[in-house]
Amino acid sequence: MRTAFLLLCSFTAVASVSAQGVFQDIMSGTLINPENGVYSWYELKDTENGRTLFVRQAIVGEKKVQGKKGYYLETEIVPDVGFPIIYKMLLTGPATDKNNVHEIIVREGFGAPETIALDNLEGAEDEKSPEAARTSLGTETVKTPAGDIQAEHFSIEQGGLKTEVWISDTVRPMGIVRMISSDGELLLSRSGQGGADGESAMNRTPPEEIRPDVKVRVESGPTRNFSGKAQ
Repeated sequence: MRTAFLLLCSFTAVASVSAQGVFQDIMSGTLINPENGVYSWYELKDTENGRTLFVRQAIVGEKKVQGKKGYYLETEIVPDVGFPIIYKMLLTGPATDKNNVHEIIVREGFGAPETIALDNLEGAEDEKSPEAARTSLGTETVKTPAGDIQAEHFSIEQGGLKTEVWISDTVRPMGIVRMISSDGELLLSRSGQGGADGESAMNRTPPEEIRPDVKVRVESGPTRNFSGKAQ
């Protein structure tokens, strides 16, 4: 799970907060034509343990911050076994600039959402990754479960690591179509706008069978008297 999470961090806004990734140079929380309710689902294959994760990114709200329009970017990671983890950030620009990050909220499983202190961003800009060398290989057709998508193919080398990424401005909110690195492979499943996928999952109610407030009541069947008649 850790490897897959680091791979995910490298192309989401979380990268600037909790991890340095090969994509931080270009995938740094920059939103493409942000609009409330846009979303994308991905399948993420972890090469370390062979597990598959499912990832949703969505713009789930807007908020004015110091006269600037901010957007809530939510990233939900759903393992094949276990409970989801959700990250929600209020951004007014690329997250590599800590001044653009105004709120960070995390929810693990079906626990209560927790707000992360922005003090954790202090010093993040001092921990620079090695300079990335990226090369555009032109536009290619990428086959996905969502259909064939025309995307620009970039090859990135950074710190001795090589990664391939395909980008399209038709895929919102982040533009990612496909990504391959030594950690794993990420591929777009579907994207769109509106509905449950475009809404925040921070306050999602857990299934009844795992809710902590659910009380199970067991009722015994009818008793019988000495003559065998039900009472």
